[in-house]
Amino acid sequence: MTAIILLVCHSVRELVDLSDALWQNAFNIEQSLNYYRIKRRLQLFRFHCRELWLRQSLNNSGTMHRRPDIDFAAIEAGAECIQNIDTFDCSTRELHERFQQSEGRHLMPLDLDIEVVDGKECQASFYEYPDAVPKYFNDQIGQLSEGISFTVTGNLAVNCERFSINLVHNNVTRDVALHINPRLPQNYIVRNTKVQDIWGSEEVSSALPFLLTRGDKFSIQVLVTDACYMISVNGQHFAAYKHRIPYRDVSILEVKGDVSNVEMQRTLVLTYPQRLPESEAKNIELHIDDEIDEIDASVEETVKIPHEWCLINAPITQSDGSPKSTHSSNDFGLTLPYYGALPPNSLVEGRCLKIEGRVRLLPHSFYINLQKGQDIWPHPVVAFHLNPRFSKASSGALGKAVVCRNAWLNGAWAEEERSEFDTNFRPGRTFSLVIVCTKDAYEVYVNRQFMTDFKYKVSPALVDTVYIQGDVKLWNVTLEQNPLIKGKNVRVYHNPLYTDEY
Repeated sequence: MTAIILLVCHSVRELVDLSDALWQNAFNIEQSLNYYRIKRRLQLFRFHCRELWLRQSLNNSGTMHRRPDIDFAAIEAGAECIQNIDTFDCSTRELHERFQQSEGRHLMPLDLDIEVVDGKECQASFYEYPDAVPKYFNDQIGQLSEGISFTVTGNLAVNCERFSINLVHNNVTRDVALHINPRLPQNYIVRNTKVQDIWGSEEVSSALPFLLTRGDKFSIQVLVTDACYMISVNGQHFAAYKHRIPYRDVSILEVKGDVSNVEMQRTLVLTYPQRLPESEAKNIELHIDDEIDEIDASVEETVKIPHEWCLINAPITQSDGSPKSTHSSNDFGLTLPYYGALPPNSLVEGRCLKIEGRVRLLPHSFYINLQKGQDIWPHPVVAFHLNPRFSKASSGALGKAVVCRNAWLNGAWAEEERSEFDTNFRPGRTFSLVIVCTKDAYEVYVNRQFMTDFKYKVSPALVDTVYIQGDVKLWNVTLEQNPLIKGKNVRVYHNPLYTDEY
């Protein structure tokens, strides 16, 4: 009788899903069937992921490992057809109930926004290789735990199209916990997971430019943490990939594709990423002289930025102290992500950090961190995080942005401060941003105009690194004096809200 009821419920559910597919696709039969197949694969992928986490948790000799939260908000494709899943068989439902009773907490949410791709069907060509023999295979990589790092090095073929690094479960279906797939024609790196021969949705986004070149050497590091895999390319952090299935069951590392001379190094690390010479921090230029802390009021600061970085058709000079070219057209500025090194105790009252560059034409956001150290993991102390976000929802002036300010201390972000400003950041335009150290706060100026401030939550004396990333091109980063103006009790950069002088 129970079996009959389950069969009827299953049939009704399928009928509802088919009706929904027809409705969502305006009764187009071909599109509706494709929609229905994707949705069913989505349900199956999610079901298998849940089952793996439940079984691992109940098989760990009473030691329960909470599954890390997965954030799939960035995955847009297929998200519209995500619905709660309730298609467990009796054995898995029983496992779930036992787990809930023993721990009283949810291991995995029911509404993961995952679009799945069946590796046996149309997408198979993206994951299979003509040469089935891996270029590197190791099934003795040892037990994975937080801090274990794998660094894979080798040479890209001169005609390299793609290659992959896989962390694999040694089970019947060879589930892939992490698939890293650089695709050189497309200039992006795919990250994905395969369970029971079903691929999840691809993650491709990254703020880091594509750093692989045909015929060159490569170095890709994968760090295991309890929350995610962290991936670096040639010494630069590239992306974090949250665990979709348990990492503790991974026992194989393999490399496939258009590469040669592949080697792998397994280490237990305390910091990440492992820097290469080309990814080491650059020393920030120091334009400071503590003996000279006063200038004549007639001296005007000029912002000198190469002409090729100015807005197209904009004049080289303008009457409002605008950018003026004094550099060679061969000066292409600084590469991102940018790490700048400061001497100890550099940020004190009377000094400022000057950042000059250009906002990209279609900006989303960029950020500047004043932090201690260059590591991504463990998370560094961030004394000041400045993050202008150019939201599509914002209306009005081109420079409209939500400007977020924060600090990371004691293992977490502080309370975020955010304001919407009509800033001096304009798509395609140069800027001179200055972060001024005062007695009790950072003050931010853009093109000599005060924008915002941020009260100290961490002593600025701790800052030894400037980290910049996002939708800007950088020309220069310098540490300078913020001198007093002779005859006036104000400095060159001063908050007009606090003084009526100058």
